[in-house]
Amino acid sequence: MATFKPTIFKGRQREDKTWNVVIRFTHERKVRYISTTMYISKKDLTASFKIKNQLVLDKCEELIKVYRNKVNALNLELNSMDIDTIIEYIKKKDDKNGIDFISFAKKWCRSHTEIKGVKNYQTALNSFCSFFGRESIMCSEITVQKMKEYEEYLSDKKRAQSLYTNSILRLFMEAREYYNDEDNGIVRIKQSLSKFKPKQQNTAEKRALSVEEIRKIFALPYDNKDYRGRNSRHDLALDCFRLSFCLMGMNSADLYNATEFDGEYITYYRTKTKERRNDNAKMVIRVHPLIQPFIDKYRGKDHVFNFYERFSSMGDLNRAINIGLKEVGNEVGIENLQFYSARHSMATIAINIIGIPIYVVNEMLCHVDSRLRVTELYIKKDYSIINEANFKLIAYMFGA
Repeated sequence: MATFKPTIFKGRQREDKTWNVVIRFTHERKVRYISTTMYISKKDLTASFKIKNQLVLDKCEELIKVYRNKVNALNLELNSMDIDTIIEYIKKKDDKNGIDFISFAKKWCRSHTEIKGVKNYQTALNSFCSFFGRESIMCSEITVQKMKEYEEYLSDKKRAQSLYTNSILRLFMEAREYYNDEDNGIVRIKQSLSKFKPKQQNTAEKRALSVEEIRKIFALPYDNKDYRGRNSRHDLALDCFRLSFCLMGMNSADLYNATEFDGEYITYYRTKTKERRNDNAKMVIRVHPLIQPFIDKYRGKDHVFNFYERFSSMGDLNRAINIGLKEVGNEVGIENLQFYSARHSMATIAINIIGIPIYVVNEMLCHVDSRLRVTELYIKKDYSIINEANFKLIAYMFGA
């Protein structure tokens, strides 16, 4: 049973000869103390140092009443909670105006800089504030209807209509996860956005290239220009595009971060999704002889590739690749050539032309089919299937 009692610490008399009144909280034979703003002198105490000042006792009783109401709301008879969690809840001030979503979301972004797409979240927040016309938005204001209105607000920006709404939805879910503890009856954010389904953008049509266009990129010669003592961004982009296509759409973040290579297989954990996957988004890719020269050319000391030695961050590598791809695109006649085109093209050609089953390509992309999540828990992963498919794709494309 949880109990409260006003008291003081006898040995903690202040220099002004007063003691701070504290509330002793006892729960399951454990004790914690909650400070108050009240101070008393020796005249307010009995000879045994018990509080006798009735005014102070009345104020303590009012405070204890508030604490007891909070504890009662936790249903401790039904919910098992440790004493420190209870104290944290008791001491938390009532938020009359609700929880500021923007404040929470910005703080979350600052503490998750390792996430590649965190800048998209920040941009989405700026857009969300523009939609509301203010910098402060309460969680209680974010409803399914309001999200539909925001989606309509972005109707002339098809990519943002999908990207920004998904970003806001993810941040809202993070806020619910942070503030709510349903197991212990603490629900500070009551509404759910589960019925809001953001529109998904079909990026494949824009990013996927034809077989002929991919072959043109692979056949393009280097410009052999020097850039700060290294090969040019044009040649860097060309090589990274080739690597990505032949390594099952491996993106720039993983080219930058990968550390495991045994001479035949590259093993990495996909940066974009490893924090959200039980298997840490593990990928094992067998290196095809066609791209072995690129592996050797960019071999790193502590990583698979030396990009981390040349660039201070994966963002810097990605920028250099995009700059180089503009030049490559101009040479082969592809407007606004993007690095992700290697990944999208690999998947599109594998399915539509070579006839590799979509579930195999799904694995090659390191995506998760939600329908197979439970089944995957029972099956040891066999990476040979996707590597055979990848070799089949490369053989078709380049006769290698």
